[in-house]
Amino acid sequence: AEVRRLFKEKLGITQDLDFITHHPAAAEDIHAYEYEDGFGPDRNNLSFDLTQNYSSPWNTYILKLLCQELQARCKEENWPIKRGDNYIMEILWERYKRLRTVWRNAQPKLTSKGVLETPTETEARLVEGRIQMGKDSRQANRRRNKYHRRVMVLDEMVKSKSEAQDDDLQSWKWLRSLIKTLGE
Repeated sequence: AEVRRLFKEKLGITQDLDFITHHPAAAEDIHAYEYEDGFGPDRNNLSFDLTQNYSSPWNTYILKLLCQELQARCKEENWPIKRGDNYIMEILWERYKRLRTVWRNAQPKLTSKGVLETPTETEARLVEGRIQMGKDSRQANRRRNKYHRRVMVLDEMVKSKSEAQDDDLQSWKWLRSLIKTLGE
């Protein structure tokens, strides 16, 4: 939750999808920072180098700034659990990787004709992807719920059969173990 709050305050994003509109750092600034005596990222207007992963010098600098900010909040707000820099950096790296994936997926792709998608085509592709993801999520949810209902019913059957000392108790136990072995 604290990492989300930090990203909201520093980058203005509340959800991963908000990152689609992120403006990456200028290539000239990145080059000047990495190969010359450039100033580096602006602390008041952080912009990632989305052409590179989290380990690039530019992105590492930003992630270290965010880590320092999070550690400062930890001290200011007296958090009950203190985490080390490595732990926080791991969380920040994962968050950056997720956001970079969202941003890259939202960039125009080449069509089958070899030209870039129009903004309308890009939006349609993203909407279709979100719809499909929703369908997949609902299907997975239904399967998971169905499994849990089956296990619950079998647990109750085994319980009632064992109380009544029925002859088919072993069959119900076997069926329960089979369902649990197969899993969700």
